[in-house]
Amino acid sequence: MTTTAIASWPWTLPEDGILDPIAIELAARGIRPVALTPAERLTAAARILARGGTPALIARRLHVSGTTALILTARIQHRRTGAVR
Repeated sequence: MTTTAIASWPWTLPEDGILDPIAIELAARGIRPVALTPAERLTAAARILARGGTPALIARRLHVSGTTALILTARIQHRRTGAVR
């Protein structure tokens, strides 16, 4: 998927190299819907999991499909194990 396609989704912003900690926290805690970059979305998903959340909670709070939530979870777990791509 191209950056242009990703940017067209309502809850995804184009990657800009900047992490917005307030947006990440708002999304991770489910305080209110927030548009995130892919990197911010991955960070928010990691926070949700670290707090005992599930892929279903990731999907609901980050406005992603269940499949995307499972992919984010797998990426996070992959990084935690120290595996090299």
